[in-house]
Amino acid sequence: MAIIIQEEKRKGAIVPLIAGSVILIAVSFLAYYLFFSPAPIVDVIGTPGFETTATFSQAKLDVEAVINSPVWTSLQRESPVPPLVTQIISAKTNLFQSFQAK
Repeated sequence: MAIIIQEEKRKGAIVPLIAGSVILIAVSFLAYYLFFSPAPIVDVIGTPGFETTATFSQAKLDVEAVINSPVWTSLQRESPVPPLVTQIISAKTNLFQSFQAK
């Protein structure tokens, strides 16, 4: 008689098979709807306030009148010209002077 040594067969191998097939089906549907399905047709073009936006876009603006108006000039801050950076920094010419032996 021959002695046959085999590994014990695992029970429950169906669960990973089902889980793998569900994931594969889900990825397939996702890829189809993302890349291959036809795009939906847009029924409404523009927003409800589109007509008023078109009216505002046709308005003419006089830039000179706005800039020279007293309301505009009162909104502007008058700040002095900032000094040059070299005037602000009063550093030593040699940054390591304090570490050198005197």
